[in-house]
Amino acid sequence: MVSNEIKEVFVKYLKEHSHRITNERFLVLDAAMSMQGHFDADELYLNIKESFLKVSRATVYKTLELMSECKLITKHNFKGDRSRYEKIIGREHHYHILCLDCQHIFEFAEPKIGKALKKLCSEKNLNLIDHSLQAFSTCKEKDKCRYFKKSRLR
Repeated sequence: MVSNEIKEVFVKYLKEHSHRITNERFLVLDAAMSMQGHFDADELYLNIKESFLKVSRATVYKTLELMSECKLITKHNFKGDRSRYEKIIGREHHYHILCLDCQHIFEFAEPKIGKALKKLCSEKNLNLIDHSLQAFSTCKEKDKCRYFKKSRLR
């Protein structure tokens, strides 16, 4: 179940931007906040559908966009045809390495990156608002990659 704090952030955003507040949006919010790791809109939609809840695919897509705009989730485009999302609330800032062979997303934290960007922005008389880093890789030894084997089963 989503905390009251998260609901309040979402409701405030919806009201401030003249969006409708509906039960379906709260179902999507609850389902998205219960997802682990990175997920796409279709995975979330199927997860909701498996729980026998009635929400349209369009509502899932629109609600994810709204949640991204109000900074409850982050939207990523990892060189694929689908956007992927992850929760911001309760997570430390981190970066991503995507393996193009097995599609696994490796996460890592490196405070030096954020500090270097802040310093660079300051030198350029800029305020750093947000940042992300995506690196792309391939498996060195596909036969030993536990993720490569799993990705072939899909």
